[in-house]
Amino acid sequence: MLSQPAVYSRLAENFIGLRFDWEQGNHYKERFGFILGTGDQMFLTPTGEPISHDRPTKEGRRNVVYGRHGRDTTPALLDELSARYPRRKELLKLEWFLWPQKPTHRPGGTYPVSYTSIAGYARMPYVLLDGPIPAVLEDSNFLRRHVREFIWVRGQTNGPSQWSVCRVKDGLKAGLSTELALLRPAEMSGVELGQALDRAWLEYMQNRPNTARGYLDNPHGTWMRSVSRQMLEEEETIATRAAQGTLLPPGRGR
Repeated sequence: MLSQPAVYSRLAENFIGLRFDWEQGNHYKERFGFILGTGDQMFLTPTGEPISHDRPTKEGRRNVVYGRHGRDTTPALLDELSARYPRRKELLKLEWFLWPQKPTHRPGGTYPVSYTSIAGYARMPYVLLDGPIPAVLEDSNFLRRHVREFIWVRGQTNGPSQWSVCRVKDGLKAGLSTELALLRPAEMSGVELGQALDRAWLEYMQNRPNTARGYLDNPHGTWMRSVSRQMLEEEETIATRAAQGTLLPPGRGR
């Protein structure tokens, strides 16, 4: 899906994305019939049921897998699914996006992986929400503008309300702090909070760990070598636009 604004814009407007790690894949293996592989994509109905398609993957599956192992995710496909399952309301809820942390059978492990691990894997900053949840995070319009910029994590429930916006340590360039911003919602308007989040996201994107290099240097990323130059050029373009202040957050434009 490299450089397909028509695909990205439709995903941003009509779909809520979920990331599965290996442990989540095992958790849902019985329900889906397999573990979702790296690079695969799956579409579910609003009630969580797999959406089947008429073109099998190379493994012969007809149940919901698209991506590098199946047919490409195209604008036509997304328009078809959007028409089949239209939005009934515009409501968004923060709890749909909060990264959970549950104990697992692994000593010291969490289900799914820790928020620092998933933020590092996804090359995204995270927001740690401490104290009471402010009313602005009950505003669907606010969430629609900002929820895809970060991994959102529930921190301590007591104490004052504050948001810690951070980089992860994985791939952090020398001389950069992990802290991007410390926001106090009780002292800021919704507009001010939104502007502060955008600034923190833009600062992060100027020095984000190279996503393309992470895939290309991975032994399992050989399937992407044919588009390696395109991937690296796009990374450079992202960093340049972020430095210029012209890079738009997810879902803000086509």
